[in-house]
Amino acid sequence: MTALPTQPLTSHIARLWLLAGVMALGGTAAIAGPAEYQCDDGATLKGDFSPRGAQVRYDGQNWTLQRVRDSREARYVSPKDGVTITMVKRDAVLERKGQDKLACKLVVQALRPEALGLAPPASASTPSR
Repeated sequence: MTALPTQPLTSHIARLWLLAGVMALGGTAAIAGPAEYQCDDGATLKGDFSPRGAQVRYDGQNWTLQRVRDSREARYVSPKDGVTITMVKRDAVLERKGQDKLACKLVVQALRPEALGLAPPASASTPSR
């Protein structure tokens, strides 16, 4: 006779979905929805990324990019603007026509100092004395 599970079947299914989600985030977290990257030059690259394209903002410029097929990385391009963004896991490389490549790292919002209560948010005003 087979023993019945001690937990409800829905609990097991929920765990499987959670595991699948965690595994999926390993390689694709950088391209799922809005994201913010801190670049080596100190500027911030922000964008809304999807499997088909992206709306990206960097240093006062806005670009609409299309995603192109690539076997190991997410690559977004705008030939008319001369812009390419290549993403692998938590890294992004911004290439602009006539300029050096720029490396950027994903900013995990939950790990920012202000989210952890370690520093006041940038928009907080300092008390007057």
